Amino acid sequence: MEDKMVPGDLIFKDGIISLNLGRKAVRLNITNRGDRPVQVGSHYHFIEVNPYLVFDRRRAYGMRLNIRAGTATRFEPGESKPVVLVSIGGNKVIRGGNGIVDGPVDYNNIETVMETIRIEGYGNMEDADASEGLTGEDSDFTTTVSPEAYANMYGPTTGDKIRLGDTNLYAEIEWDFAIYGDECVFGGGKVIRDGMGQSCGHLPDKSLDIVITNAVIIDYTGIFKADIGVKNGCIVELGKAGNPDTMDGVSENMIIGINTEVIAGEGLIVTAGAIDCHVHFICPQLVHEAISSGITTLIGGGTGPAEGTCATTCTPAPSQMKMMLQSTDDFPLNFGFTGKGNGSKPEEIHEIIKAGAMGLKLHEDWGTTPAAIDSCLAVAELYDIQVNIHTDTLNESGFVEQTINAFKGRTIHTYHRLVESVGPVNW
Repeated sequence: MEDKMVPGDLIFKDGIISLNLGRKAVRLNITNRGDRPVQVGSHYHFIEVNPYLVFDRRRAYGMRLNIRAGTATRFEPGESKPVVLVSIGGNKVIRGGNGIVDGPVDYNNIETVMETIRIEGYGNMEDADASEGLTGEDSDFTTTVSPEAYANMYGPTTGDKIRLGDTNLYAEIEWDFAIYGDECVFGGGKVIRDGMGQSCGHLPDKSLDIVITNAVIIDYTGIFKADIGVKNGCIVELGKAGNPDTMDGVSENMIIGINTEVIAGEGLIVTAGAIDCHVHFICPQLVHEAISSGITTLIGGGTGPAEGTCATTCTPAPSQMKMMLQSTDDFPLNFGFTGKGNGSKPEEIHEIIKAGAMGLKLHEDWGTTPAAIDSCLAVAELYDIQVNIHTDTLNESGFVEQTINAFKGRTIHTYHRLVESVGPVNW
């Protein structure tokens, strides 16, 4: 590795990131008349805050703090200071908190809300110095963050580049499903809480079982950042997760509810699991090696630490196939086992397929003759399964031309062919 090369380091795009763009904003003065500090999270409905915080609650109706998602503002006892609030997004529905509002933001109901505040004794004082604006148009109401600071909290975003391992290859984020300022973050005082980033009133069938937040995804569609929604053990969507009552851009299939577990994906890369299609199943330890390198599907054969398994990827007997299927049940990976296909009489091959073989293996160590090839392929076509072949290191029955002739135009998957068998040594 070159000096000063840091695996996974980031190159940030130029400029700054503006949060909660295009939203109505108001600047209010807040006073803590309590005898203890109060911390208010980014997505807490500000009209619902601690009754000992005194401010113009009428102007705070349908608003929250204009700060980075998942951060909080602290008010010390006796302290007075100004804050900027922005309108909530999505369907603009207030739930939770102290139950002052509990419904859609509707200014026709503001007097009823204010009467509840008066009766319940919540601190309220008209703010003659309050000012209003629009985020993005007025710098006094706009919160910005550097790309580096943003990545430290939520992972890289559009235009940022990630070094892949200790190579000189960089992956550039092409797009980001996040709404800047409405990112999903879990933890004390953060976003994914009741009535805030977590929706209220959605039954289990309408919300995710698991959400993986702010992950960088690399797949055949591109390089992008998104939340990952999981339902009933399957990934159901990649996009923006959260609470559609308070956030813009939340997909119908990506609602976070009371039944949703959270996995933090910030700073991580998610890819499809790799497939190893040539596995000698010698010992269970290979499973740990596989998953640690991103392999989630293992295809091959064997019975354990036997001579045949060490040399060939075949599971010969139906009883052994049953044993291999049972012995891998507890591993959270996908397994496919190939039976031995080296038999020149088709009738001797059927039983291993019925026992659970997903394919057949022709290996020269078991005698891959033209007769065995023809027989194996005939049975495979009957069951519509694959055949893998390793042959032509001896040239006993002929050369590669005779092997190809034995295929008779049928599909076969070649594992090994030594180049020395097609002519003079050429490496």
